[in-house]
Amino acid sequence: MTTRNVRIVRLAAPLILSMAGCTGSDQSPQAPAATDAGGCGWSAFMDAVAAAPGNHRVLLENDRVRVLEVTVNPGEREPLHAHCLPGVEYAMSGASIGTMAARANCYRKARTRPNRFPMTSWSEPGPPFSYENLDTKPMHMLRVELKR
Repeated sequence: MTTRNVRIVRLAAPLILSMAGCTGSDQSPQAPAATDAGGCGWSAFMDAVAAAPGNHRVLLENDRVRVLEVTVNPGEREPLHAHCLPGVEYAMSGASIGTMAARANCYRKARTRPNRFPMTSWSEPGPPFSYENLDTKPMHMLRVELKR
């Protein structure tokens, strides 16, 4: 899957899952709230570092950028979280992953192992999601988020 396709799938996942029947009343913590983190419409406690601290570690933060180290170990599912800032993702190693969407408890297993690593891609802010590592090796990346 190309970088462009990964971005399209990530942005379109909630729509695709809702069309597949993954809808329902969403009164859970991942629903949009007035307390916004970064202007994306999701509450601050859904920020990746707050919601999934075991998978997201801040390496550097100032008034211009936040650099995160992201790791999802084999067999692990990271907590549902959102990224409210645009940025660059530098995947150093990949794995086959499953994705869980923000609405209801929709889960989709996807074998998304790009052919080459390292791999760099652009990422826009998006709704909450979660990855599950279905592989025997860790998924490891750096995410450089640009502050406005």
